[in-house]
Amino acid sequence: MSEQIKEGPPEDLTKEQLLGMYRRMRLIRRFEDTAQKCFEAGEMTGFLHLSQGQEAVPVGTCTALRKDDYITSTHRGHGDVLAKGCEVRYMFAELYGRTTGYCKGKGGSMHIADFSQGIIGANGIVSGGLPIITGVGLSAKMRGTDQVA
Repeated sequence: MSEQIKEGPPEDLTKEQLLGMYRRMRLIRRFEDTAQKCFEAGEMTGFLHLSQGQEAVPVGTCTALRKDDYITSTHRGHGDVLAKGCEVRYMFAELYGRTTGYCKGKGGSMHIADFSQGIIGANGIVSGGLPIITGVGLSAKMRGTDQVA
């Protein structure tokens, strides 16, 4: 059994939604490019793992999620967090180690979390988020919600 793949944008997304997705992808790219420049200029300490060229993946995924759904991410998670709805200013505050960042400046680039947005956290260990999000999904099931994790 083979399903035909349709070309073009999904029929159930409006032009406004598609434009919103495009804008979100552009926002992520601008964020990553700016973060790279600031890091290379020595303005940030620690590590910076970027994901330029991968903007469509988190935007497409997070567009299908509700605000109360959950995600985890990898060490290249800036786009995931921004696609889920986090604000650029708090993201940069986190990268600069400021207390106004999402993790009070202690998470840095690889460990950004915001439970209020359904972002359980990014993990510097490849695939480290899988057992975490599995537990979150089990929790949603046990609570009888229809949340996605």
